Amino acid sequence: MLLGIPYHVALSYRPGQQWIVRSDEGFAAFVWIAELIHVFRMPAFFLIAGYFSALLLTRRLPGKWFKGRLTRLGIPFVTSILTLVPLMNLACEFSNLAYPDAISSFFWNSSHSGGYWVRHLWFIVVLLYLSAAIALTHRLMPRLREATLSARVDGAIARHFLAITAIVALVVGLWEAGAVELFYIAGLATNVPQQIFRLDELITYAPYYLIGLVLQRAPMTLERMCQFSVPIAVIAALLLGFWLMHPFSMHPATGRLVATLAAIFSTQTIVAIARTAFDRPIGWVRDFTDASFVIYLLHLPIICALVWLAQDIAMPVWLKGVAIMLVTLGVSYAGWLVVSRNRLLSLLFDGRTKASSRNRDPVSLV
Repeated sequence: MLLGIPYHVALSYRPGQQWIVRSDEGFAAFVWIAELIHVFRMPAFFLIAGYFSALLLTRRLPGKWFKGRLTRLGIPFVTSILTLVPLMNLACEFSNLAYPDAISSFFWNSSHSGGYWVRHLWFIVVLLYLSAAIALTHRLMPRLREATLSARVDGAIARHFLAITAIVALVVGLWEAGAVELFYIAGLATNVPQQIFRLDELITYAPYYLIGLVLQRAPMTLERMCQFSVPIAVIAALLLGFWLMHPFSMHPATGRLVATLAAIFSTQTIVAIARTAFDRPIGWVRDFTDASFVIYLLHLPIICALVWLAQDIAMPVWLKGVAIMLVTLGVSYAGWLVVSRNRLLSLLFDGRTKASSRNRDPVSLV
């Protein structure tokens, strides 16, 4: 969630590349920052989401769990569409056009483009699809709530973890390369299936969610997943380096294959490092975990407004980008402090029925 801040600021300041908000300037390093974050951020998120979905379904009935997902994700989704997204879109329009044309463009896009409304909230749509699917599956097959991989299979995967990781990465990579490409070849990248329903994103991230589900039901494999592996880290570094050297020169299907391989190997490395570094009570980690959803909802409107307002400020681009990252983090965190202390705002923007920010379930978003 928090990596959305440097990612979207970097997108705003890529030299020679247009994004939703116009900056009129760029810094070469931001191209690599954006690509590096993009490779692993959402694959890792959906893998973790799948893990915690499976974990929570061992404790809660599927219907009750899914009802909680609808509240936790659906209410902030609707609230953000009605409040934050229009403000963000206006800032983007003003950054690109003169006032009368910006207003005209805002109303035209608002009535013609579904993607104009969904924007950075697409992951909520995909999470709700996946949550509904897993809840229904557990409802139809109650034994899944307690099901685990057999000790024999689990142990074999753990013993041959590097080879299995490579096979899984290749299978998922071929899926990404083929299925997503067919989606676009079929002409489905249109307003309803792609911009509104985000079916291409569902195709892309469902495998990572499934991997997370399996990991939660495979204790020996999970333990191996959380152990740092030098070979996997080296492979991840090589794949990331190759991807960063050729992000725009490969065929889209080939690029998805390489990016998927890099995502899976780097995700394992990141999970292992995080397990070692943060697997203990740390106050600031808990605070940012609690705040992360609200920060994510707020951060992109703030970034778009700051990039627009900073167009005429003379300062080094890299410094301007870093300043916008820090200001965005501070303002969005302050927004969470306000939201977390008000019962109505907590429900509307955080999907929580209690205003207190303490003693929360840290996995409730996923």
